[in-house]
Amino acid sequence: MDILTSPWFIITIVISIIVGNVAALKYLTPKNLEQFKKKPNDDLDKLIELDKKHQRELKKDDEKHHHPSD
Repeated sequence: MDILTSPWFIITIVISIIVGNVAALKYLTPKNLEQFKKKPNDDLDKLIELDKKHQRELKKDDEKHHHPSD
């Protein structure tokens, strides 16, 4: 049990935690976070634009087929 209270063991654990946190911060920089956040939004924006385009085409087709001059 003396090894758990040894200064070298405690220093090793603290350094490991610090290095792990620095590596995590380096990986999760704001640039990377923006990429993760932006990707679904871009996909959602693309889907919205496609839906708007599809709705316009449906409306045009509907107006052509159901002309009110009958």
